[in-house]
Amino acid sequence: MQVTLTGIAYRDAFAKDKTLPLTGKYALAAAFTMKSATGGTLGEQMDNHIKWARGQEMTEAWDYTDAPWQGCIDAFTPYATVKANDEYKAITDLNVPVKGGKLLIEDDYGNIARWALPEADTGTGTEPATKFTTQNC
Repeated sequence: MQVTLTGIAYRDAFAKDKTLPLTGKYALAAAFTMKSATGGTLGEQMDNHIKWARGQEMTEAWDYTDAPWQGCIDAFTPYATVKANDEYKAITDLNVPVKGGKLLIEDDYGNIARWALPEADTGTGTEPATKFTTQNC
């Protein structure tokens, strides 16, 4: 499975509810393009493998229901079956304390892919999430 990080976007993690007891300040949307010659399943909800880290700080991409765009994205999930030779686009979101850091994807065999994240929005693919950030959907 080839996984390419195509874009990231940061938004206010408290956009929907300013009273939430969240530890992070930012909702981070990370967009991926996935492709496989043989097809397969990228991940399972029971064994999350997408994480954000900076030094000793770490958070996982676990159903972040308070992201500004949550509930507005249809059919974008990093937990999907990818057909052979077809590109699959996905968005995942994390609650992070600062901009930047590293995005990590770990497979079932312990292999880890790492991307150093910039501290500003960049790339493409986050639009299905970020275009809804001003709506309460």
